[in-house]
Amino acid sequence: MKYVDAAREITARLARGGDDAVAAGAIQLAIEAWKCLAGTDLAWDRFGLELLDVRARLYSDHDDVVVDAGAPVRDDAETRLAVTALLEQLARHHDRLAGEDQGDLARRLSHDAGARQLRRAVAALV
Repeated sequence: MKYVDAAREITARLARGGDDAVAAGAIQLAIEAWKCLAGTDLAWDRFGLELLDVRARLYSDHDDVVVDAGAPVRDDAETRLAVTALLEQLARHHDRLAGEDQGDLARRLSHDAGARQLRRAVAALV
């Protein structure tokens, strides 16, 4: 599957209420974009720093999630739009988790912080 198509599919799954595996796939796809496109624009470096921190705090238990998609081919408007839409939806996912009453306070705050970092990553690319 092409990178942009995979990003759109995972974005749609998150919008429908995706689970932890879908969210982990989203962060993995975003990191793949950073790995492939870093060096084309300093914005990708700022983007990557935010993602790496979110992954370390919220996705350390999901290192085995793999998304079967090709790497992004180039830093163009279509790729950036797919990546930013993906991360905006992932931020909404973490907003939902932060608002749930089930988790402990530290976990809810971590989801809230993750959502804010994801939005900073999006802002870096816009």
